[in-house]
Amino acid sequence: MTSSKKSAHRKPARRRRQQSPQTRLKVRRPDDLLAIIPYLVGFHPDESVVAVFIKSGRVLLTARMDLPPESAGDELAEEIDWLTNKHGAQALALVAYSADPLPAHRLLTRLMDRLGEHKLTDVLYVGHGRWWSLSCGDECCPLTGTPFDPSSHPLSAAAVVAGLGARADRRELEATVSGPSQEDLPRLRELADTLLAELEQFDDSGAAVRLLASMVDGAISEPGALDERTCLLLRLLVTDVRIRDLAWALMSPSNAEDHVRLWGAVVAHVPPTLAAAPLCLLGMAAWVSGAGALLNCCCERLAQVDPRYSMGRLLAEVSERALPPSLWLQMGGEVSAELRAELGLLAG
Repeated sequence: MTSSKKSAHRKPARRRRQQSPQTRLKVRRPDDLLAIIPYLVGFHPDESVVAVFIKSGRVLLTARMDLPPESAGDELAEEIDWLTNKHGAQALALVAYSADPLPAHRLLTRLMDRLGEHKLTDVLYVGHGRWWSLSCGDECCPLTGTPFDPSSHPLSAAAVVAGLGARADRRELEATVSGPSQEDLPRLRELADTLLAELEQFDDSGAAVRLLASMVDGAISEPGALDERTCLLLRLLVTDVRIRDLAWALMSPSNAEDHVRLWGAVVAHVPPTLAAAPLCLLGMAAWVSGAGALLNCCCERLAQVDPRYSMGRLLAEVSERALPPSLWLQMGGEVSAELRAELGLLAG
């Protein structure tokens, strides 16, 4: 599970990557860890602190936070300590990415002092294409650091083959939830009004549910069918909170990435005034699939377009409390089963 937050004064976002045993990636050296972190976080970090939480020899959780000022080091240590204890991590690795080495080194030193009760496998500073270890002693690291190019590392290629992706930076990830361009908005609003008039002809909720189920199924089986008309129609269908929740109930760990693509396309085609519901569905799909950085981007845009949207508050709580995706099966399993049963009845 990995996470990414823009502020070190808030609990970091999380993301858990579901990997099959056939594609498990083994980390043996510091450069292996640095090669895989962008694929755990979802983008290449810069001016960041990344904490990797380890249990039974496997990555349990990865959390990324904006690099805080040195004065906030104690608060950051408290957050990392809280996550370590909450998730039962047995070891930690800490990495600071920054163009300015001295503040990053001082921050890492403070974190090492505050987190000394935990097993620290690696404490690394990365900058200017090189890395330095603060935990291995003077004998392992040259004064000039160790050159490192993540794009040429074998684990980077293995991560791609395993189905993991890493965007260039967090700004690129934020752009995926920013919606359509300003010049497209008038046309999209006009099309939405036309589609809304068509939907008003539905005389019962069962017909709307059947249409939603059919469209979701079609969009997952044929992603290329997600044109702007389809995306806007999906958005208008989930205006009804019950139908929105039925769309949520269609998600599962096995198909969550399909729902990320589906609702990501919808978010890309709807005006800001219509963005809240699909942003929530995208955020929930991101949570269930383990894409914590995307979950946080959805929360941040929701705070801009509709901060009082009820499902948005639930999504924010999932992020702030570091709830693991596995909780979906515990928390959502019974509710999802009820909603799926209702979906079946309404869809006939």
